Amino acid sequence: MSDPAFDAQSPVVAPLRPAEALAGLAAAAAIFLGFMTLLNLNLTINGVHLDFRPIRVGVPAVALAILAAWIGGRHSRLSAFAVFFAGACWIAGMAIAVVYTKPLF
Repeated sequence: MSDPAFDAQSPVVAPLRPAEALAGLAAAAAIFLGFMTLLNLNLTINGVHLDFRPIRVGVPAVALAILAAWIGGRHSRLSAFAVFFAGACWIAGMAIAVVYTKPLF
């Protein structure tokens, strides 16, 4: 009698390669940075001033998403979404900054 925990028909899941893990993290970071580009925040905390302006944050977000897509691997759908999301947020952030006369970089 065979062991019910082991099924010969089940697919074997290969362990995650370090490059695939890096691609997933880079895609998630690009999505976060794209969202921050869209918000165009201007923060000051205890005298430390942070600007999330469209060119300063949006271009690295798109570059990080393209890097994640180039690495590929198991997270290819996530990195493809990150490329389109970061690009769309960058374009929308630039348009919002122009309409409300905020600095672009």
